[in-house]
Amino acid sequence: MKGICALAAAIILAACINQPVLQTNAESYLFYARAETRTAYFYSSKSQSSALFTIPYTYCVQVLSEDGEWYYVKYADDYGCYRAVYGYCLKDTLTAVSGVPSPVYLYKEVQVTYTADASESSLPVLSELTVTAAFYGTFYSGPTAYSYVLCNGSFGYIEGANDDYKLIDYKTDNDADDVDGNDTDATQSADSSDDSPSGSEKIIAGVVLAVLAAAAVILLLLTGNRKKFG
Repeated sequence: MKGICALAAAIILAACINQPVLQTNAESYLFYARAETRTAYFYSSKSQSSALFTIPYTYCVQVLSEDGEWYYVKYADDYGCYRAVYGYCLKDTLTAVSGVPSPVYLYKEVQVTYTADASESSLPVLSELTVTAAFYGTFYSGPTAYSYVLCNGSFGYIEGANDDYKLIDYKTDNDADDVDGNDTDATQSADSSDDSPSGSEKIIAGVVLAVLAAAAVILLLLTGNRKKFG
């Protein structure tokens, strides 16, 4: 009897130890949001006069917080010639995306050519110099389009839209229902909830296992004490 109780206690304690532990993401964010139009501007502050560029159409920003009609967002990562930028977008210009999209941001390099002024010097002078810049988005000023770029460590504008990039087709939270009139996402969520226990159910199961383990240990001690007494 003593051996059986010890074995049961060991199995129950092992089950308690192997209960899943919740993990937190190092970088806190709410969700990703997609630019549904070509006029979803990225602003340096919560003012429409501080527009810097439009988020590339069909690409996303990482939403870090909400403030009224604004999202505080991150665009791009520190990758290659890119640098992450933080600012604001109007909520009504973006649509929430389910999960983590791939890719999130547009990485597009453009060539910037600098032209030197004409010189009467007889020395060999470089007339043109071409460098690579990171394209962030387009800024429209009336009928003229400019590109907001990072070049040699500085942000600025060059002429041209540079909007000849590949468009991405994401599945978003606002996608239409399926042909039967059922919400596919809701159905999948219901199915997954039936197959796997929720967080509260896991906690309850852990508590029950702990109680059973304690009862097994007490029973083991009592059994041993009775044998010694006899």
